[in-house]
Amino acid sequence: MSIKNIPEPERLKEFRLANPNATWNQLKSDSDVNNALKVTAIKKTAGLCVYCEHKLIAKTDYQIEHFHPKKGNNNSDFGAGKPNWAINWDNLYPGCLGGTAQVVHFTEQYDIDFRTGANRRNKGRLTCGQKKGEIDPEGLIIKPTELNNRDPIFLFNGADGSISLNAEACRRQNISTELGESQIVRLNLNSQRLKDARLELASSLRTQFDKAFQFDGDAIEELVEDWLALNENEMYELPFISMISSKYERS
Repeated sequence: MSIKNIPEPERLKEFRLANPNATWNQLKSDSDVNNALKVTAIKKTAGLCVYCEHKLIAKTDYQIEHFHPKKGNNNSDFGAGKPNWAINWDNLYPGCLGGTAQVVHFTEQYDIDFRTGANRRNKGRLTCGQKKGEIDPEGLIIKPTELNNRDPIFLFNGADGSISLNAEACRRQNISTELGESQIVRLNLNSQRLKDARLELASSLRTQFDKAFQFDGDAIEELVEDWLALNENEMYELPFISMISSKYERS
């Protein structure tokens, strides 16, 4: 997932400068700042979860993800020389709810199947920030700005929807294979829920690809470009953009 360089929203900047030691709860209690943050942060990934690349849905499957822990709701003391990660723009990313979205918020079966069902009794469906929790990410999770979706470090398995590490892509991006493997495990990116969601998209894309190939082989490149393109709002129309890129962009 490539992270776009989006300027810090002015309301957040003003809040941060006026309240340098603010907690995350204090930021959220200011509805104007919180809304400005959510509207702007989602642009960093063009509408996808920073970890799994599922398409985000405002108010029902979208939250602000802190890469470095926010240190709970009442502690904003991160030590001398360190920023207040709870409200630092460079630490705030758009994330999904990791499978904990509520069934009552959806009418489409796809959303019910692939966005819900994770809880304490069904931790196997828990992914992304919900799975990561408040751990220190250093050496365990890849910093989002270090990834490039046009040179994905993960390979897609069309048989079961799983992902595995692309060692060559890791080498090109100076990412250790140990860190890449840790990313998969720590974020549970091979949960059955995500594997099934990837498979469903892959099946749909394969159908479109085959039809385009039969009709006009020269149209394949344009089709793939359309899948990877941003819409008029600078958002992706499809999820799992790195999967699409790794599977089709060099076809």
